[in-house]
Amino acid sequence: MKIKIKYIALGLFLIDAIFIIINIKYRDQTLSVVPVLNQTKFFFFLGTLSFIAYLILLKQKKSLQLAAIITITSLSIAMYNNLRLAKDNYDRIQCLKGISEYFQYFENDSCSKIEKKFKEDVINGTIKYFQDEYNFDLEFEERLRDKYNVELVGISCTRYSAMNCYNDLVKDHIKKLKER
Repeated sequence: MKIKIKYIALGLFLIDAIFIIINIKYRDQTLSVVPVLNQTKFFFFLGTLSFIAYLILLKQKKSLQLAAIITITSLSIAMYNNLRLAKDNYDRIQCLKGISEYFQYFENDSCSKIEKKFKEDVINGTIKYFQDEYNFDLEFEERLRDKYNVELVGISCTRYSAMNCYNDLVKDHIKKLKER
């Protein structure tokens, strides 16, 4: 039994160490992610210390079940947080890969810079409309695509204020076209 616990704890330790390194490397710099990563580090540290204590007591032929329980529990909690962070990081990275071709629209914070980009798009005939997953109007979007040849860009993973500004310019442009 003691050997099984040792190998289970060692396996959890190694997997957690790998995931912590990966999650630190690919972490998002927003505050909502950092506290979970700090919790993960804490539980990993606690599990590591209790694992060392368990191994020392095991060499001295003393059995301390509390150290084994703390080790397995702490490393399991760290594993759960690591897996959750890895999934969040993966989703964020995939989202950024999907929208990377549209970064030229998001890097401008002011609407005046967005207006310049919009005017270029009107001249080139490459107007885009950034769909909003929470506030969608299917009839309007179909009309944009079919009647006005506007490219619909579905981005549900992130929202930039520049997208709203650009969409407002598209709506104003369509209104002007209707009035003609």
